[in-house]
Amino acid sequence: MQIRRHSAQGSPQGGQRKPPAGMPSRVPPGRRPQPRPARSTLPPQQPITDEPKPAAPSKWKGVVKCIFAVLGILLALAITYVFLLMGEPGEDDQLIAQTTTQEDTIRVPIAASQVSGSADLNPLAVNFGKPVLALYNGDLPLQKATLYDTAFRGGYARRLTLVYAFADGTALTVESVRPTAAVTLLGGDDYRLNVDTLYALAGMDAVRMDSDTQICLIASGSEAVYALRCPVAHAADLAALVNQTALMQPAAS
Repeated sequence: MQIRRHSAQGSPQGGQRKPPAGMPSRVPPGRRPQPRPARSTLPPQQPITDEPKPAAPSKWKGVVKCIFAVLGILLALAITYVFLLMGEPGEDDQLIAQTTTQEDTIRVPIAASQVSGSADLNPLAVNFGKPVLALYNGDLPLQKATLYDTAFRGGYARRLTLVYAFADGTALTVESVRPTAAVTLLGGDDYRLNVDTLYALAGMDAVRMDSDTQICLIASGSEAVYALRCPVAHAADLAALVNQTALMQPAAS
């Protein structure tokens, strides 16, 4: 039995077929798809809202807050220490508090009263309540004495005024005022301080103040303040008048 073998045209008979030029002799291995790991949990879901997502607080903000808190505590402690230090009385303040007499504030005024020069001054001195300044052993006659109250710092200042007369008719005024803070009532805008000469009224150091018409000597005691007003025309008599001043102690009857 005969078997016929057909071959392609142009191919050698009875030979092995050759692959075309450039064709790979081996098939490249294919890549197998990697299996995805199964998810055990669902991904986080976004809230259904129009509000923006809250941002996590910054770490530096917390540090700044701590610094400010520490500074605030230190400042409060420093202020407390200063107040305690200022409130603690010193040795000088304690000494002044022990030696200074507490002055009574005059709340109710008294009715003004006036007497002539020949009358007894003791009733006025008793109503004044403190020692009063007056002239003694002098040639100037007393014309009148007046006791009255003046409004002063929510209360009243009590004033006793003695008026003496010179031979030419001009007046010498001696005044006692309490409380001592009412010394501001004795001066005036037209007075000028004069420190050329030192004076003393009834043993108390006095300050001289001059105006165009008067010379005013002011002294302060522990319970009242005192003033002597002399006309400028009698400035030469001032030293002799000062030596005649003395404090009159009121005597209760």
